[in-house]
Amino acid sequence: RADRFQEDIKKEMEELGYMGGVFPKTQILYRNYSIHKKPFPPSIIFYVLMEPKKEVHVLRVLREERDWKRILEYQQDYTYLE
Repeated sequence: RADRFQEDIKKEMEELGYMGGVFPKTQILYRNYSIHKKPFPPSIIFYVLMEPKKEVHVLRVLREERDWKRILEYQQDYTYLE
């Protein structure tokens, strides 16, 4: 099951490279970038589009039933450098 999940999420993240702008924005900002959300049942992929660099940065993958608004607003430190 873990291998299948890994393959599935890799495919979903590849789609973000060319379809990232079509998924809805949340009302939450990260470093002045709007956080987008892409459904990945039973989870949601949260990411930002860094237009000047043409990059997509995945911030979190959370289960749908989690209080994702609270988590995204509370946790603002992520491991990649800007």
